[in-house]
Amino acid sequence: MKNFLSKQTQKGFTLIELIVVVAIIAVISALSLFNSSKLNSSVLLSNTAYEVGLIIRDAQVAGLGAKVISTGGIATTSNQGVYFDITKPEQVVFFADLNRNNTYDAPIEQSQVYNIENKRAGKILSICKKTGSNDPDCNVMDVNIIFKRPNPEAYFYPIGQDKFGQGYIGNIVINMGFTDGECKSIIVYKTGAIEINKTYCPPITN
Repeated sequence: MKNFLSKQTQKGFTLIELIVVVAIIAVISALSLFNSSKLNSSVLLSNTAYEVGLIIRDAQVAGLGAKVISTGGIATTSNQGVYFDITKPEQVVFFADLNRNNTYDAPIEQSQVYNIENKRAGKILSICKKTGSNDPDCNVMDVNIIFKRPNPEAYFYPIGQDKFGQGYIGNIVINMGFTDGECKSIIVYKTGAIEINKTYCPPITN
């Protein structure tokens, strides 16, 4: 008699196959988390750079407007500025230049201090002076960016400049980001225009 019944055997994963599958899943998960973290840092840095650009723009608008500040009971207008100090790379100071000496005099002239508290949002990497087609000088320790009525022009007074003179003639670049990592250049032109890109991030690509 012919046997119509066939023997069926159940096959499963071996221990080695399971280990390989788990290892592959772990590698894919780690890569996804790493890329996600880099993307988040890049987005946070971009947001921070644009926020700093807006702080500078706010100072320009306040400098052009009739912002009144009381000094000793007397209502007066003042120049407005933003101060950057490379020794405080996570801080941006918005100030009113009450005595019109083109310098941030703490704490009496302080209007608002902005602190970059999220470490993944970057910090100030360098402050650069840019003149013409020459490579920027990124050894600037601090800079006062001043706006004076009635012109929208920006006036720059880095350390070592004549505070009561015309100031630095050229453009100022604030590089923000991470050491050996992502970077954004905030370019403040003498005309008062502000641009954000990667042009002057190290290594310089212009």
